[in-house]
Amino acid sequence: MAKKRKKHSGSSSSAVQRRAQIQAQAQLQSRSPQSASGAAAGGAQSGNAASSSASTAGTSPKSVSTATARNTTRPEVSSRPSSTARQPQRRYTRRRVSGRTRWLIVAGALIVVLAIIGGFIVLSQQHSSSGARGGTDPEVLKTVTSVDSNLLAQIGTGGQKSPLQAVTNRDRLVGPHGKPEVFYWGAEFCPYCAAERWSLVVALSRFGHFSALPETTSSSSDVYPDTATFTFYGSSYTSSYIDFVPLEVEDRNQQALQNPNQEQQQLVNALNPSGGFPFLDIANIYMSQGQTVDPGLLSGLSQKDIAIQITNSSTSISKSILGVANYLTAGICVATNDQPASVCKASFIQAIEKQLPRVALAHSASLAVNLTSLSEGLPPESSSRLRNGHRMN
Repeated sequence: MAKKRKKHSGSSSSAVQRRAQIQAQAQLQSRSPQSASGAAAGGAQSGNAASSSASTAGTSPKSVSTATARNTTRPEVSSRPSSTARQPQRRYTRRRVSGRTRWLIVAGALIVVLAIIGGFIVLSQQHSSSGARGGTDPEVLKTVTSVDSNLLAQIGTGGQKSPLQAVTNRDRLVGPHGKPEVFYWGAEFCPYCAAERWSLVVALSRFGHFSALPETTSSSSDVYPDTATFTFYGSSYTSSYIDFVPLEVEDRNQQALQNPNQEQQQLVNALNPSGGFPFLDIANIYMSQGQTVDPGLLSGLSQKDIAIQITNSSTSISKSILGVANYLTAGICVATNDQPASVCKASFIQAIEKQLPRVALAHSASLAVNLTSLSEGLPPESSSRLRNGHRMN
């Protein structure tokens, strides 16, 4: 009997364990699925309930826990990381995007700056090619208006032919301030005028001072297009020895710019009947007509390029421009009775003076012709006039 009772007790214990497992599974199945955190909490509660039931029934907690874990661990597994785990990665991503944005801002700013600089370059090139009047580079102006006397002496005539012709049977030409007048007749479009102005500026600067001398270029549609030069329109010149009277008759587009007065027109008609550009009259003692400096030498060069070559005695530009400038200086010295002595008494100027013809001035009781600067008067004759191979209308 004792053996039977013991066996019955063992099977009763096994039945109790099965009932506890069934109850635990029923409790798990009765709960509806919630969020991952709710499922975990439910699993934990089920496990606790199973453990409690097993303990109450006197069964082994280890076996019940093992069965419960086998049924609850699988729903608990989730492939998505928690918000806490993702947080460092999100912060790192924000920092990386922020750095890229900063680089994009810097790159965009650089592009804008470069675009502005490029715009200024394009505008400056357009300004230069358009030939619009502008301020001459101070360094260029200084170079041309203060050529070293030693360099001028070294050049001498530069191997150039004298551009000056004697004026005969004319009264002495006196300017608005009663000094010997240097009268210039030219046009901004004219490439021959563009080349001559370089020599004329060098020569005039030995007798006075340019406080204003705009830059420009010759016409882009004529021979030797866009020759870099100056314009006497809008210039300002003072001298204690001469009166300089420039007249730029047309602009670089061959539109009327300055009209001669009656006396100026009469002078041009008498000494330069073709109306050709350029024309220069030194006090009715000497004059020059047409090309004095070859504009082909200056082709494609900027003002600065030409100024630099002037200072180099070995260049053709220096010999041509300075050689002609020395001839003009000698002609002006004749008109001023060799004043100032610091310029006119230099041995190389005296040597050039001796090469120039001397012609007696006409004696007349009438007043000398007085040309006033930049005054309005009679327009040029409307008939066609030939100038350096170009017909002027």
